[in-house]
Amino acid sequence: MEGLSTVRGMRDLFGDELNRIEYIRQVFEKNAQLFGYSKIELPIVEYFKLFEVKSGEEIRESMYVFLDKAGRELALRPEITPSIVRTYIEHFQHFPKPIRLYYYGTVYRYDEPQYGRYREFRQAGVEMIGSSGLLSDLEVLLLLGNIYKDLGLVSKIRLKINNIGIYRKLFNCEGINERQQEHLLHLIDKNRKDEALKLLENSKIYRTLAELFDGNESNAIEESNKIGCSISDNISYTKLILENIKNFIPNSYIDLGFVRGLAYYTGIIFEVEHPSVPFSIAGGGRYDNLVEVYGATHTPAVGFAIGVDRTSLVLEKDVSSLNEKSNRAIILLLVQDTKTIQLGLQILELLHEVGVVANFSLKSSTSVSKLIPDFLKEGYSHLVIIGNKEVEGGYVTVKDLRTRKQYELRIPLSAESLKQIF
Repeated sequence: MEGLSTVRGMRDLFGDELNRIEYIRQVFEKNAQLFGYSKIELPIVEYFKLFEVKSGEEIRESMYVFLDKAGRELALRPEITPSIVRTYIEHFQHFPKPIRLYYYGTVYRYDEPQYGRYREFRQAGVEMIGSSGLLSDLEVLLLLGNIYKDLGLVSKIRLKINNIGIYRKLFNCEGINERQQEHLLHLIDKNRKDEALKLLENSKIYRTLAELFDGNESNAIEESNKIGCSISDNISYTKLILENIKNFIPNSYIDLGFVRGLAYYTGIIFEVEHPSVPFSIAGGGRYDNLVEVYGATHTPAVGFAIGVDRTSLVLEKDVSSLNEKSNRAIILLLVQDTKTIQLGLQILELLHEVGVVANFSLKSSTSVSKLIPDFLKEGYSHLVIIGNKEVEGGYVTVKDLRTRKQYELRIPLSAESLKQIF
């Protein structure tokens, strides 16, 4: 029945799948904070024009766009970088630079659902605004590498690097406008390079592009020099990036035919690949003109976004128990009168105080031996028993369900007495 199932391309997350996603989030946030990035949360709904300007051909065509009750054209965010730039312009322009921000959130694209591609998915990313040059580019790449190192994947991933500035320079030499540049980059990104070359077959940059697509660095430089549009500096900078990052992300390489479809990139671009999936699992780059495009003062910026759902697909660690406390207590009230209830509530508070996951048993049976198998299946490690005998004797019984050891703790209990058991 429509309305009683998930919307196509959306998912309910729970169990191991949610554990993996939450684990990735924790690793990401820990590393972002270690590098001095501050967390920011942004609205899911933005004005459509924010993304129309520079998000790129493919993304604009797959956006969820709608009119609100006042007739304003809004969109569910298809990515988060434009929202970061918007909030920078609104709130952070006068802060000392660079500004380091990190985010985690859902994004929405109306793509055809398939393996690794959903209409709602999660991105975890960082943006450094207000700094340009080698050290800022290397910082975000090192942070990216550290995240995948902590995830146990750094030896498996491949970091693909290029410099979109190479293509921007060639397109500008040919006098190609921004809209046409965007379309050409879209074709190249979608591996439709023959189509891109066909559109430029009568241009002076045709030969240079053909050599770039084939990965012929020296030939590409030679051809660009012939037309007075040298790309040697851009390529040298890209090689310098590779030289400095490959010790931290071992399987890093330059692909001169690689571009990213987002229309705002101006310099270094990169993507993370994993051999077990046919798509990238993270990506980013430098976008020095986007702040200016939105009407503010020219401000350089660089960042990346991790595809959390895609990274989850390649995560090899067993994280089924990483997000759970090792000790979980269930409190069984054998009778429910004021004395036992009050004692149970006090113990529940104390258990929470010492960091133990705990709650009351809501089962009706008073046969403790019959309940224990169920408690074990539900993941409880300890059983706290409170009945008339315990209340009158001034103690509570605690059973370790794993070792079968039993303890009698005198009332009043303290956090210290509980810590000796849990």
